[in-house]
Amino acid sequence: MVEQLCPVCGCQIGEDAYEEGGTLYCCVPCATEGQCECGCCEEEEQD
Repeated sequence: MVEQLCPVCGCQIGEDAYEEGGTLYCCVPCATEGQCECGCCEEEEQD
């Protein structure tokens, strides 16, 4: 199976995939022009 990437943020589409207009997104906010909630776009703070 080919790895699918979200067209908005570029992260891998997993179990929380959302389809809008025939296109798969990683989460609902990416599909609705909101802020991505899957955590891939957030920078983790390092100690």
